[in-house]
Amino acid sequence: MDVIIWIFIAVIFVILELITTTFFLVWFGIGALAAAILNYLGFDIYVQFSVFVIVSAILILSTRKFANRITPDSTKKTTAERLIGKTAKVIRQIDESTYVVNVAGEEWSAHTNDSINVDDTVKVVGIDSIILIIEKID
Repeated sequence: MDVIIWIFIAVIFVILELITTTFFLVWFGIGALAAAILNYLGFDIYVQFSVFVIVSAILILSTRKFANRITPDSTKKTTAERLIGKTAKVIRQIDESTYVVNVAGEEWSAHTNDSINVDDTVKVVGIDSIILIIEKID
């Protein structure tokens, strides 16, 4: 295999890393560069491929903890989930258990089993689809 092919493989992995931002594929790019160096020095394909795999594996295993720490969290809360634990003011009553509340400057439909009046302050304790679950604050 020619040195240009290993460099091409390294560039592809780096480009894919830039697209995915997983901090995972870049190590295969570095492994491919190590294989390219061995190719340039005249080592056979088996040694080149072995070094590619070994260097990539060592880098992945040694940096996984660091990568997990700097990679953005994929379990970001939705806007409604961020409201859980906040207080809200009851604006109006729709029926005996459904209300409209103002929380964080926005109006939301809310449901409760408590006896609540308009202008009461309540706490958001959960969410069901797009309806907040609220409880009366004592």
